[in-house]
Amino acid sequence: MRHPLAVAILICLSTPGFAESVDVTIEDPAIRLDFKANASVPDATLKTNYRFGGAIIEPHLRLGISTYDDRRAAYASAGFDLPFGEVDVGRPRSILDAGPLPTGAPGVPQTLRPLAAEAALNETLGAGLRIAATQGPVSFGTSFHSIEQSSLSILGVAGRYDLRQITAVDNAAVYGGAESDGDEQRFRLGTEMTRGIATAGVDLFRTSEDEGRTLSQVYLGLAVTPSVSLGISGLRDTLDATVTRFGLGASVATEGGAFFQGGVDGVTSEDPAFGLSVGFEF
Repeated sequence: MRHPLAVAILICLSTPGFAESVDVTIEDPAIRLDFKANASVPDATLKTNYRFGGAIIEPHLRLGISTYDDRRAAYASAGFDLPFGEVDVGRPRSILDAGPLPTGAPGVPQTLRPLAAEAALNETLGAGLRIAATQGPVSFGTSFHSIEQSSLSILGVAGRYDLRQITAVDNAAVYGGAESDGDEQRFRLGTEMTRGIATAGVDLFRTSEDEGRTLSQVYLGLAVTPSVSLGISGLRDTLDATVTRFGLGASVATEGGAFFQGGVDGVTSEDPAFGLSVGFEF
């Protein structure tokens, strides 16, 4: 006597959140099935995560070193990746240094850096907090750092809006940010467009010092591989409007969470500046 028999086989792999269901229908129960599956999931990664109030929380640790000529800055922070963004405490990079704002030409050191980055190079940057969030096309964040051996502190805010509906390019973005230590203010405004492997942008930097010093920059980045990018930039400074500073740089990122960035600002000038950044994320 023939009886239909439905067998549902659920294969659960050890990788979190991965399962496959296979339905097999057998017309004769006398038939024997030997089912074996060998599966590999190279794209899945094991991550430690927790649930708090229904939200998944993933801890991380970030370490980094930046050098600019003969000065060096060290960063170390611990925090959590949350559904809405991330939180870092310790000595994180500021929101203008690492956050929703583009990095500019890959690897090219900035002539006018954020106040917190400048303090870190001077070895006076103290403990701080950095919060970044993303909601649809809007990314924003804030950071706060104390200044060692001083009563001053640095507060920064930044935001970015991605114009994803423009069909002529892959993405276009407008952004802005500001930092203040109560004495000096630095601002950054700009726009960036990406199409294929090329990313082009226009930046405007301004500081309240030097009677309102302003720097305008255009840059181009080329993603020659998914992990390697090259950059070139041209910058005009109101302190010397007759000279254009050209920059060259490169950036390399690894799947393990490490990145390397290096380049030179003022390639053709008499006082070129060299920069290097190395970072790790666990």
